[in-house]
Amino acid sequence: MIRLRVEGLMLERLLARAMEQGATFARVERDGERALTLDTSGRGARVVRALCERHALRVEEVRVTGLDAFKRFCLRRWTLLPGAMLGAALLCLYLQRIWIVDISFVGERPAGSSEADVRAMVAEMGVRPGMLARDVDTDRLELTLSARSEEFSFVGARVQGVRLLVEVAPSLEAPDVYEIDAARDLVAACDGVIVSVNAESGVAAVEPGDTVRRGDVLIRGEERVSSEETRGVAARGEVVARTWVEAEAAVSTVRMERVYTGRVRTGSVLKLLSWQFPLSPAEPFPVCETTVEHLPVGGVFLPLMIERTMYTEYELRAVERDVEALKAALSEHLFTILEANIAAEGANSLQIVDKWIDYSMIEEGRLRARAVLEVHRDIAATREALAREG
Repeated sequence: MIRLRVEGLMLERLLARAMEQGATFARVERDGERALTLDTSGRGARVVRALCERHALRVEEVRVTGLDAFKRFCLRRWTLLPGAMLGAALLCLYLQRIWIVDISFVGERPAGSSEADVRAMVAEMGVRPGMLARDVDTDRLELTLSARSEEFSFVGARVQGVRLLVEVAPSLEAPDVYEIDAARDLVAACDGVIVSVNAESGVAAVEPGDTVRRGDVLIRGEERVSSEETRGVAARGEVVARTWVEAEAAVSTVRMERVYTGRVRTGSVLKLLSWQFPLSPAEPFPVCETTVEHLPVGGVFLPLMIERTMYTEYELRAVERDVEALKAALSEHLFTILEANIAAEGANSLQIVDKWIDYSMIEEGRLRARAVLEVHRDIAATREALAREG
């Protein structure tokens, strides 16, 4: 629907002639003595405009709504529909291909192969970003990756839209295998004070309260056959001892703070690509903060600009830090490190029973902290395991 405002004389005769030529009106309203406001269709608007032009009457388009507005919009944006169709076609083509190849490691044990290694194996099989999703054989990919490396206990591959996800689980470590009749001792994996001894096979060589060093025998690999004869066996058991782990860190008790003097120098240079012309040169201060600002002069088509450089002078002053806050931060940091380190050794074989931290000033302006955790852990290990640890 098109709303027109017509000004002039004998407007009723104009409406009558327009209706004779096929124009229809949904609404006609007087807008003063010499003006009419009327709502008509696109065909009616063309008829009224032609009559107004013939009789030198003033006509003004007030508003366009409904289907006529939509038609005009389509005519002005005639590239919109082809563009939308082209975009839909491109989107359809895009969604039919794999654009992202993600490698994910699952499981608690760290992987022996890196993500780059697995990605290289996948690339050797011809799986690359940009290939059609229907050409990706996930079953073949899983079987080939499993066959190429014995380090993988599980390989899974699945297509998720434009993403190919390859999940790899590292193989589990084989449990210790030993012969019950092969004589072996269990020795201390670290220094400690014995808390309890549980010898499942063999003879306990220590008792609660004893102090042991790394490598000392805890359970001897022997058992008595008779009152005068023994034979060798593989010693087994658990020996819990008090052990200690510690960590140290040092921080400065002062920090350097900027104090601005209030002195500022500003220099500017006119630049055009690599050419430049100094407008107001300025030397920087020995210690200052530099701020560069670019002001366009030539607009978009001419890369002419003014480069303004501001030098703000400041001094560095030592400011005392809050010692109590430093101690709290050091304590949290060191205990977090220690707890993470011992947690990596296995939650079933250790227990934290006590912890403390000492502070000392090692030199002027530096605070040192030494944190200690007391841990009860099973320190029994074979000599072979001790040798592998170095």
